Amino acid sequence: MKIIALVISVLMILFGLTGVLWPEGVMDIAKYSFTSTGIYVVAIARMLLGAFLLVAANATRTPKTVRVIGVLIFAAGVATALMSPERAQLMRDWMLARGPDFLRIAACIPLAAGFFILGATLTKSRKF
Repeated sequence: MKIIALVISVLMILFGLTGVLWPEGVMDIAKYSFTSTGIYVVAIARMLLGAFLLVAANATRTPKTVRVIGVLIFAAGVATALMSPERAQLMRDWMLARGPDFLRIAACIPLAAGFFILGATLTKSRKF
């Protein structure tokens, strides 16, 4: 279970670093992920990542916090699946209109969560 949490944390860190260092590339990917089929692919990916985090939470130092992060990611996947393609296009246009600086700030969220999960997975709990 620990390996699942490690893989997810590394994926989140890589996505966050990509958004911080190369926001234009993430903006290009976002153009395709907000299409009518792309939103369902993103929704399934989010739900799987959230479910895997829920399963792997017991192997971390802070299982409750990792479960909360997993539930939030899973809920974001469900919300994405329920979103209409027109609404997704409006969200994409809104995000792209903000420019790369907005995306850099938004990319700090998965970056921070990934580092937190990585730290919670790699450190051992203290026994007093």
